[in-house]
Amino acid sequence: MNFTDYLIYVKSQLNNLVKFRLIRIVLGNEACDLDSAISACVYAYFLHSTCQSKDEILHVPILNTQPSVFRLRNEIHWLLKENHSNMIFIDDIDLNYLYDKNKLEIILVDHHCLYSKFNKIVTQIIDHHPLKENSIALQDSSKIKIELVGSCCTLIAEEILTSNTNFQMTNEIAYLLTGPILFDTFNFSPSAGRTTEKDKQIYEQLLTYRTLPVDDSTLFKDLKQCASTTTGMSVQDLLQKDVKQVSGPNIRLVISSLPSEYTVEKLIGQLKTMKDIDEFLSNNDNADGVVMLSLETTNDETKRQLGFYIKKYEHMLPINEYIQRGEHNLNLRERGIPINQARIKLFEQRNVQASRKQILPLIENFAKDFAPQNSS
Repeated sequence: MNFTDYLIYVKSQLNNLVKFRLIRIVLGNEACDLDSAISACVYAYFLHSTCQSKDEILHVPILNTQPSVFRLRNEIHWLLKENHSNMIFIDDIDLNYLYDKNKLEIILVDHHCLYSKFNKIVTQIIDHHPLKENSIALQDSSKIKIELVGSCCTLIAEEILTSNTNFQMTNEIAYLLTGPILFDTFNFSPSAGRTTEKDKQIYEQLLTYRTLPVDDSTLFKDLKQCASTTTGMSVQDLLQKDVKQVSGPNIRLVISSLPSEYTVEKLIGQLKTMKDIDEFLSNNDNADGVVMLSLETTNDETKRQLGFYIKKYEHMLPINEYIQRGEHNLNLRERGIPINQARIKLFEQRNVQASRKQILPLIENFAKDFAPQNSS
């Protein structure tokens, strides 16, 4: 069964899950970026292809988002071609029902923790993000693979290539895996600082399975162009395309990575009122604020901006002081903004190697420890 036939088959079984003894889902992260989506789809396909009990066990790739957000992911649509219409989303399956019937297992790719009861039924983890303290319930260390490589697809490919199975790596699967590796390492750009030796080694191995000639510098440029396409996108779309939520006992924040080449400064300049950004926060569990990140790459030069908007003015000083601490090593320099709004800050981020992967844990620690100023 090829990749397309597999995706069609799995989707056709969604109304017939009761016939299986076990539903094993491969779940990407909530940002549902290119790396996460391809990791989930390819690894689920590999597990299905090598499963000896296909009549009893169904392996299902799940995109951890909604169709309304997935429509903004032009780069995923482009790489998957017609297969983008065969995606399965988090609300397409009643996970609670399967959990209650003891028929559910979860494999996490491109993240390593679920903040819910489902964390107890995670049976495998493949991730490239820094480990969060006390976040993993899985006890079997042989089923945990966390390495700080450039792309999770590097680790997925390694799992497949080193597996002692009869799985046949094809041109299509190798092509799908090389896409996110190129995209996440910025075509192995030294200035981006996101490439490891393992990324390069696995990439070279994948090339040996590529039977059709493809110029990978062109592949990277095409993916980058798709990711930076913002035609027809509203302010809310731009903020919603790539988000992660961070919650603490007293504050909830959203981290938005803007489309490639679309700067935080440009988005702020589009704001005529705070209505769009407030509605965005309302649609994201009524969050208290948003941290915005942007990236520009021109002629192998990388530039980053960081900005934030907080609904309550009294929360501005704590996060403003925290984000600029020297130990965080972001090397921020504040810039003026093109509108008169005291609840927005904009910075040039001179440490361009600090991506969301490094900034997310900082914001998580802030949210965990944040106490309102009027607390006793």
